[in-house]
Amino acid sequence: MTIRVRSPLADINEAPRGKPVRALPSLEGRRLGLLWSQHAATVKFWPVLETVAEGKFRPAEVHRLYKTSTWNVATPEEIDAFAPKVDYVLVGVGA
Repeated sequence: MTIRVRSPLADINEAPRGKPVRALPSLEGRRLGLLWSQHAATVKFWPVLETVAEGKFRPAEVHRLYKTSTWNVATPEEIDAFAPKVDYVLVGVGA
C-alpha cells in the first residue's frame, strides 16, 4: 500500500489584479449596481434592500446583475459588462 501526501496548496487561478479606485464623495446621484445571488434565504430581504437603497441614494441609474445560480460566481464576462455601467455596487451573497 502506498500513502501519498499531497500539498495543501491547490493550483488555483489568481484573482485578477484590480485597478486603484477612488472614494466617491457621495453615493447620491451615482450609478447604482445591484449584484444578487438570489439565495432562497434572501428573497424577501433583497427587494426591500433595493427599495431602501434607491430611496436613500437616489441613483441616476440602477443596473442589476442577478446570478442564475447561487452556487456559481458571476462570470468574468458578466462582471466585465456590468462594471462600466456602475459607480458602486451593493452585493448580496447568500444567507
